[in-house]
Amino acid sequence: MLRWFPYFLCWLGLFALAGCLTDQQSIDIPESVVGMAPIYAADAQIEVSSGGPRPVQSLGKIYYKDAMIYATERGQGIHVIDNHDPANPDKIAFITISGNSDMAIKGDILYANSGQELLAIDISNLDSVKVISRTANVFAGFSATFPEGYRGFFECVDESKGRVVGWYETIVYSPQCWR
Repeated sequence: MLRWFPYFLCWLGLFALAGCLTDQQSIDIPESVVGMAPIYAADAQIEVSSGGPRPVQSLGKIYYKDAMIYATERGQGIHVIDNHDPANPDKIAFITISGNSDMAIKGDILYANSGQELLAIDISNLDSVKVISRTANVFAGFSATFPEGYRGFFECVDESKGRVVGWYETIVYSPQCWR
């Protein structure tokens, strides 16, 4: 009675595969389009610094400690917000960390990534943060060949320009990469 079922699955698979190939081959590549482009940095260029607050553009993970809120700005760094008065939170600083997407805090030490690198940062003085240690290649699975969570056209990564530490929106001309 179900002898035809394996044949049905085979035909269904072939139709699905043909549909995927047709979609990929028929995409119209625009001459120019709003898309994403990589931000490159050589290891020597990665600096960590603190400065005044700035507007939130692409909020990532949030960490709460001692009435302070630490919120990642994807690929850029960490917002520091004083939440002692929850009715009036006060943005007090921004810690610039290129390629940052995650963090944890123990005592006065902020642990954050910068691409594949793990940084330990002394945040006891938010006006002058200091990198205590750097450990390379901790996050070997980190993939920056495309913008995380993005669907659309983007500039292909050119590894000769350095490692990708973030992405920004711009006009991309004749893009060859998309998701």
